Formats: sequence, C-alpha cells, structure tokens
Amino acid sequence: MPALIQATQCEQFREQGYFVTEPMWSSSALDRVRAEFERLHGEHIRRAEASGDAIQIDLARTRPFIGQAHTRSEVLKDFARSPIYLEACAHFVGPDADLYYNQVVSKPPEHGKHFGWHQDSGYMVTKPLAYITCWTAISRTFVENGCIWVIPGSHKRGLLPHARNQVDQSWDAQNVDESGAIPVPMEPGQVAIFSSLMLHKSGANVSRDVRHGYVPQYHVPGIVEQATGKRFGDQFPVLRGGLPV
Repeated sequence: MPALIQATQCEQFREQGYFVTEPMWSSSALDRVRAEFERLHGEHIRRAEASGDAIQIDLARTRPFIGQAHTRSEVLKDFARSPIYLEACAHFVGPDADLYYNQVVSKPPEHGKHFGWHQDSGYMVTKPLAYITCWTAISRTFVENGCIWVIPGSHKRGLLPHARNQVDQSWDAQNVDESGAIPVPMEPGQVAIFSSLMLHKSGANVSRDVRHGYVPQYHVPGIVEQATGKRFGDQFPVLRGGLPV
C-alpha cells in the first residue's frame, strides 16, 4: 500500500507542528459517520435536557463535545482505526500506540460558539507529555462555519499555563502570541494532524452550514496523569509492534 503521509509532511510536522492530508475517505464512508454524529448529538441534547442544567443544555445545543465516541458507536470504533490514523501513529507516536481520547465536535449553524486558544496537553498533563491530535473534517470546514486556526511553530514553546474559562468551563492558554495565526479550512475527509502542544482554536459558526469534526488523539500505551501517577485516557490499543490491533 502506498504511503499516505509523505516525507515533506513529516518535516512540516517537526518544524511547524502540523500538516493537512488529502481527503482520506469516500463520500459514502463520511455519510455513515455523519449519520452517527446526528444520532449521538440527538442523544446528547436529550441527556442535557433531562438534567435540567441550563448551562449544559446551552452547550449541548451550541457547542457539543461528545467524548469516548468509540464506546457509543461501532462505526466510530472502526473509524478510529482508519489507515491514515495508524500511519500517523507509526510516524509520530511509535510502533505501539493507543487511542488516547476521541470526540465528536459539531458546530450548529448560526449558533455554534467559538473555542479559545489552547494546547490539548493543557487539559491533562500526561507522562510522557506530547501526543498527536487528528482533527478530521467530516463536513467542509471554513472560516465562517468555525474551522480551526493554528499558530505554526507554537509546539516548540512548550506547555503554556492554562486557566479555566468560567463561561464555558474550557481551559484557555495564557500569554498567547497570536502573530502568525492562520485558519485551516478543509474539505470533507481531510485531516489536520498536529502535536498536542500546538496552539489552536476555532471560531464561531456564523454560517448556515453545520460543521462536523471527528477528533481522535493517539498516545503511547500506559500513559499516566503526571499529578497523580494514575492511568488515564481511553487506553484503546490501535498499534502493537507496528501492526494494527
């Protein structure tokens, strides 16, 4: 099978902290994933409404994040082992790799909220620290519907301090120098593969199009939370000895 990731992309990852692939799936495969997103989003809203928590209801409707999607959908469980993800693991994680975390991130049209600058490693400091995020466009993503933005080379700054945003309970990176920030629009099926130390954000969805993204992250097996030494993450094996599990 020909390589899906080129040497130039590996170099861009090292120097800039990210790169974007070509579209990696057929339209029919993406249609199946979108159908799962719609099902999971509906369930997510119903759970929030049942809680009676106004903040959770608002977030479910305007900025839903549905974690551990592989445990909620057989379609996404298989999707998390797609060849492009496994090849990215082989290049940037190692011959042994686990699904560390994965989530469905949708932005409803005209209501989807922005998400501030952050590093994925800022949410949970792990040992070892860095891993990879594979931000996958399930629908077309562009500036007006809230595509991601990155600051190329920011992964070289190390882990920045993060503080809780009390409005939406996210973690925002502090002391961010936004100079050089660029949007990363993508067509359906493209993947932005980046370091967990890459500073990134996404804008609000002011369009009439829903923005669907699937975001699996991959780490070495056996990672622990640095503060407690306890095992953390999905711990779902995808590679052992360089071979798919």
